[in-house]
Amino acid sequence: MKALLKTLFGDARNVAAVAAVVAVAAALTKTGHAAWAVVAMPAACLAAVGWLARS
Repeated sequence: MKALLKTLFGDARNVAAVAAVVAVAAALTKTGHAAWAVVAMPAACLAAVGWLARS
């Protein structure tokens, strides 16, 4: 079971990175700035990937 969960979700850093990207999208949508997602989401994804690449 542990191997299945590791395959589905990765480790805690991966889950945190995905949660941060989703939080950016949710915040933009909630505040009515969804059009800015075109700019913010690629930047958020690159920041998350850069953070994951350090480990």
